[in-house]
Amino acid sequence: MVKKPVLISSNQIVFYNNSILRLLTTTNDSLVYQPADYEVSINRITYQTTLDDGTPITASGIVYVPSQLASPQKAYPLLSFQHPTAYTDAEAPSGNNFASPNFTYPLYFATHGYIVACPDYIGYGLTDKLPHNYEHRQTLAQATVDMLLAAKEFLDKKDVTWTKKVFLTGYSEGGFATLSAQKLLEDAHIDDIELAGSSCGAGPYAMPAFFDYLTQKTTVGGGVANYIYIWETLSYDRIYGLKKPINYYFRSPYAEQIALSLDNARSITTSFDKICTDEFRADVLNPSSSFRQALSDNDLTNWSTQTPTQLIHSEQDEIIPFLNSQQAYTAMRQRGSSRLSLVALKTGFHVPTEIVFMSRSLSWFDQLKK
Repeated sequence: MVKKPVLISSNQIVFYNNSILRLLTTTNDSLVYQPADYEVSINRITYQTTLDDGTPITASGIVYVPSQLASPQKAYPLLSFQHPTAYTDAEAPSGNNFASPNFTYPLYFATHGYIVACPDYIGYGLTDKLPHNYEHRQTLAQATVDMLLAAKEFLDKKDVTWTKKVFLTGYSEGGFATLSAQKLLEDAHIDDIELAGSSCGAGPYAMPAFFDYLTQKTTVGGGVANYIYIWETLSYDRIYGLKKPINYYFRSPYAEQIALSLDNARSITTSFDKICTDEFRADVLNPSSSFRQALSDNDLTNWSTQTPTQLIHSEQDEIIPFLNSQQAYTAMRQRGSSRLSLVALKTGFHVPTEIVFMSRSLSWFDQLKK
């Protein structure tokens, strides 16, 4: 069967020569950024993917193509970088202001010898008029896999030599997107992509257990925590056509505040379980409820992978609890995932641990690509 192309268009946004890259600095001392003799071409691509209902749509992403002055023909592996939660379009890969060079994690990987493909996801970039299906396994997986296939076409079209090895990485929502894409790749694209390694950081892989925790235990409240918990709850209501009113999920006065604007969730400092109604909390635990079935559809613990994979998570994570990686690791190992490892960090809150994750992922990929 002839595979239909998914790449629609590509254009170089900017080229960073070595002198520009040497001017950039990282704001965190624990992340060593040394551009050596690298130069990087940054390209925007558009490609065809599908929405959760199967509707075709044109999506976008960014591809970083490195080269070295001393060995311009050197071949590099391809790394798919899934971004964490983006609260605005400016935080997605295409939203970066490339005219003002700045340090980014994709650039970090590119200047260590990786071609980096960064999907925007549905709801950002070219599809920013659509709502983002937050923490939805199928949409994240499809957008990521199709971006990878489009990136392969782009490299072939540009006659870029590469090693044909593919790595996957992402943190938080990016970690969930990474494991979701990995499952889809192993299920349906085993002949298209040679997966060499996957590093997933602090994602909500054990979705039913995650919501059990959120609705039955005390959580940190305030800031991003309640915002993302509420965002995911309402996203699932929309995606799965549950059509429940906000006051089915949340008590007064929180329901009224959320109905006015999701942004109001940031100022709700109450633990999430105290925001939720008793009816919703009961439905989360009820295997036959429609919301529980939506959670189960996004569970990533009930499969096995043959790809070298590491789950990195801090035991101190206050936003996405460590139980997600622990349960995914235990369940997937029991199903035969012999090349899966769990890296349990003893300390570190959710956001600052992202830096540790990037450094650990790069070191591990460098070993695997030898």
